[in-house]
Amino acid sequence: MKNYYRLGTEVDTACGSVVDELERQGVLSNTLVIFTTDNGYLHGEHGLADKWYPFEESIRVPLIVLDPRLSPNHRGTTDDAIVLNVDLAPTILRAAGLAAPPRMQGRDLAPLYLDKGVAGADQVVRQWRTDFFYEHPTIARIERIPYSEALVRKDIKYVTWPDYDLEQLFDLGHDPHETTDVICDPAYAAHLAKARARFDEGKATAQ
Repeated sequence: MKNYYRLGTEVDTACGSVVDELERQGVLSNTLVIFTTDNGYLHGEHGLADKWYPFEESIRVPLIVLDPRLSPNHRGTTDDAIVLNVDLAPTILRAAGLAAPPRMQGRDLAPLYLDKGVAGADQVVRQWRTDFFYEHPTIARIERIPYSEALVRKDIKYVTWPDYDLEQLFDLGHDPHETTDVICDPAYAAHLAKARARFDEGKATAQ
């Protein structure tokens, strides 16, 4: 584990070198820099390892944006909006003055951090997504990595394991580490019904 976490220092150093070089060349003030990763990693949480599951430790990834259009007052701030990897390409295209093709599912995320009132940022923020559909296929065989799907919101996560005809529901607001499955709790019946319906909508849209 110690060696694994040392990688964080290596990445930080490498990214710093890139930014320093952009500044040396005099182009940093005209360059959009986006740092992210492909997946999170489980280190024993839920009794699991690796990255193949719909739990928070696996699906959450860092996203750091250095945008020359960003107001100095907003630099170093954070936002809890739900942003997905499909948003990166439309964001880069828009920053370059190009429109994203209709087949792209993502959205330009810049209005989330630009000054309000800039390029219709207020309206975009009001209409930003509040959930997303997640899926991961079976790898090799179901005994190794089973197929999983989920509806993810900030407060609730609904998970299905189709190979085992199993559902789970987690109250992320009170149980952020997903230690208690409340799928059978009558107090969450309304939440479950809404999550199932929204899950079906998200899955249909993804297909």
